Amino acid sequence: MQVYSVSQITEYIRAVLDRDVYLSNVWITGEVSNLFASGAGHRYFTLKNAEHQLKAVHFSGYFGSEYLVNGAQVIAHGRVSFYSNRGETQLYADSVVPAGEGALAAEFERLRAQLEAEGLFDPARKRTLPPFPRRIGVVTSAQGAVIHDIQTVLSARYPLGDLVLCDASVQGEEAPAELTSAIRTLNRLPDVDVIIVARGGGSLEDLRAFNSEEVARAIYASRIPVVSAVGHESDYTIADFAADLRAPTPSAAAAAVAPDVRILSEEIASLTARSGNAIAYYAAQRANEVESLIGRMQRLLPDTATHRQRVDELLERAYTGFDTFIRLRREQTESLRTTLAALDPAAILRRGYAMVTSVRDGRAVTSAGSVSQGDLIRATLHQGELEAMVTAKK
Repeated sequence: MQVYSVSQITEYIRAVLDRDVYLSNVWITGEVSNLFASGAGHRYFTLKNAEHQLKAVHFSGYFGSEYLVNGAQVIAHGRVSFYSNRGETQLYADSVVPAGEGALAAEFERLRAQLEAEGLFDPARKRTLPPFPRRIGVVTSAQGAVIHDIQTVLSARYPLGDLVLCDASVQGEEAPAELTSAIRTLNRLPDVDVIIVARGGGSLEDLRAFNSEEVARAIYASRIPVVSAVGHESDYTIADFAADLRAPTPSAAAAAVAPDVRILSEEIASLTARSGNAIAYYAAQRANEVESLIGRMQRLLPDTATHRQRVDELLERAYTGFDTFIRLRREQTESLRTTLAALDPAAILRRGYAMVTSVRDGRAVTSAGSVSQGDLIRATLHQGELEAMVTAKK
């Protein structure tokens, strides 16, 4: 026989309850009774109906504490577990709304408050949309009218952008997972600049997938800006709060992500004209500046004409002076040549004179007394030489 301690059994009961998928995420409606608030702000109460009752606790800071009033009919969301210290099964409520709002509305408010507290809706993290997207991702059903509306708007406004459809269910049990997967898939594709998450209008039940926590977190985690366009203009979903931009309709989302090419064409034409005018004005201004600088340079340049004339005059004077100098030098040279010619011994010899030198020592004989009888002398004539012996002197 196996015997268990109280602790073992209570821990087992709690483990069984905590593993139960239904009890871990449950909505329970009932009347509030035996309400008690602790000093820390936690509220302990009982949910009951005519036949049964269930202990419950709502910790401080959770959504809907203001609706906990004895006798009030409420819907509480949370998990059912076992409090082993007292041996009680109880509801750990994380959200409470008045019963008249319905479970879906209550879940919407609970999740909205939770995600807002976590900062998923913070306006400071909202990103601006790219002005000229190259590829526009769309998460919606390939079978609905939504994708047709988006294609029509983009074709008319911005045929330059490529549309990438990622098909996903927008309603039903599989919708949250498919929407989440589609958003992640587009984030893995290259060059996708913006994502539209869209579906048509419907009831709160129809829009349930877009009020799911997993879709909200997928939008928040997207590296690509997300535009949410779910339902009609009056419909708001959790996806709208998490997205970077909320559009009232899918068509409005398409218009929001894509500029109008007609307006762009007009703006380009205007910019082209303004650019041309600016360039022409700039060129004219620079041309005026160049003309002004040329004028200043011309005024600062020396009077080259006067200097050139002066150089010509000096050169002319130099040429004249040089010619005179050469002529005078030629005349002087001719005079010297004539003088030298007259003094040239060869010329004297040609006239019949002779130059007499001593054969012994080669000295010129200029007088009879410089030689003696018997000395040999040499007479140099115009043509040839003669040698003779002195036989007599006079």
